[in-house]
Amino acid sequence: MGDQTLRGILEYISIPKIFFAIVFILISWALVRGLRLGAELLAEKFSRYRLFISSLYPVLRLVVWVGAFAFIVFAIFQPPLNTLVAISASAGLAIGLGAQDLIKNVIAGILILLDHPFRVGDMIQVGEHYGEVRNIGLRAITLQTFDDSAVTLPNSLVLGQAVSNSNAGELNEMVVVEIHLPATVDIVQVKSLAREAAACSPYVYLKKPIAVAVDDLFDHTFLTRLKVKAYVLDIRFERLFASDVTERLKLELVQQKVLTEAHLFSSAPSSL
Repeated sequence: MGDQTLRGILEYISIPKIFFAIVFILISWALVRGLRLGAELLAEKFSRYRLFISSLYPVLRLVVWVGAFAFIVFAIFQPPLNTLVAISASAGLAIGLGAQDLIKNVIAGILILLDHPFRVGDMIQVGEHYGEVRNIGLRAITLQTFDDSAVTLPNSLVLGQAVSNSNAGELNEMVVVEIHLPATVDIVQVKSLAREAAACSPYVYLKKPIAVAVDDLFDHTFLTRLKVKAYVLDIRFERLFASDVTERLKLELVQQKVLTEAHLFSSAPSSL
């Protein structure tokens, strides 16, 4: 069976066909590169549609490569159906035995592109890794963290666990800023100052509501935990907004003599 398959392959392979196949692969590669550069330029120019434009590139890339493969097989080499079935069976067996992880990642990558649990530009949490999705490939996805590190995660690993999506395709995103204060503070005054600090931030998205929640916490002593919930104009402003609100609120609390600097125990920004 192996010799017959090999003879069937060699029968439809020639130097001109190989040449045209290589040329078409190079054309497809150049087209994919052009699509990537075009998407990046359009995303920067039309920032309000950055996430939509960025999410189109992985899908178009998949379409180009699938189309290129189909054209090379059916238009250039043109093997008969029985030879194609035999080649596919042999290749599938060889690949299945030697590259199971790669196949899992490729299938998972296609499912991610079709199912859209997240898109390029979304802020997601996968295990201990949190960051912006910069690329969705057939083998892996790439996250850009706030520490400016690029984290590559295999698609099968991502698809096999819970993924938290902070913005789900929207340019704006809710950010939660936590401030720990003494239990004796004036809650009404502190909530008003916190809401004002969020509303005055240059990164806030005022078309969505600002909320301030309060609960109790015990850490060696009783504390009041303040949670300021607001939306940012762009997901990339998440940490800038959290820092800005924390700084504004702390300065205002000291200036209003609600408490002294020594009373401010800690602050921790987070996102939903």
